[in-house]
Amino acid sequence: MKKITKIYKTFLFNLRNKINIDSNLLDNKSLDNLFNHFGTDKGTNVIDPYSNESNETLGHGFAEFYEDQFKKYKNKKMNILEIGTWEGASTASFALYFSKSKIYAIDRNFKLKFKSKRIEFYHCDINNKDDLIYFKKKNCDKSFKIIIDDGSHFLNDMISSLKFFFKYLDDKGFFVIEDFNAPEYFKTLDNSKGNEPSIKEMLSNINRKKKFKSKILNDSDQEYLFENITDIKIFKGKTKISDIAFLKKG
Repeated sequence: MKKITKIYKTFLFNLRNKINIDSNLLDNKSLDNLFNHFGTDKGTNVIDPYSNESNETLGHGFAEFYEDQFKKYKNKKMNILEIGTWEGASTASFALYFSKSKIYAIDRNFKLKFKSKRIEFYHCDINNKDDLIYFKKKNCDKSFKIIIDDGSHFLNDMISSLKFFFKYLDDKGFFVIEDFNAPEYFKTLDNSKGNEPSIKEMLSNINRKKKFKSKILNDSDQEYLFENITDIKIFKGKTKISDIAFLKKG
């Protein structure tokens, strides 16, 4: 029944009219301007995209960190994977900013409302084995310069995403975890039942190459991360809950 439902939703998704951004003439010099234009909370001044009633402006202010780390790749041809796209505001922003790159967008919902020759969407739930098998099959010969996890922000999901997707990074590529402290601020997002460290603790242990208790990352997984993560940078955005981490693969 679930497979039939997914086929039906995929059919409707492919049929739905989407906003084509390939002819968009927006100035792409500032990633923050693009974030604000499309309405992603990665920006600095965005009307709350998660409420139909609030006119409150919010924004994590992540653009400055993305530009600082990735400005040199702006005109490079590369693959970027975005985990968690919702309606695609940040997907469209990244596609226009990295104007020669291919953006692979994955989400467990079918809400993406933008399209481009350089955007490819996969329906994928990190907790669904069939979805991960499909992703692996479609991308067995592919790697990504940048992988961005802006998914559910559930603790187990963030750790599982790192475990599964990190191996798809290019050498010297970057794995970005947005809002990694969300389970600390919103306890409903800590679904680990005490079996996992916080992301902050996990990153600290990886940095020190110190083993930690985890039901998701076994000894072999941890050793792989110890060997392959050569640098970790953590930044604080505009608000109390705006945390972002850049993990470099070496």
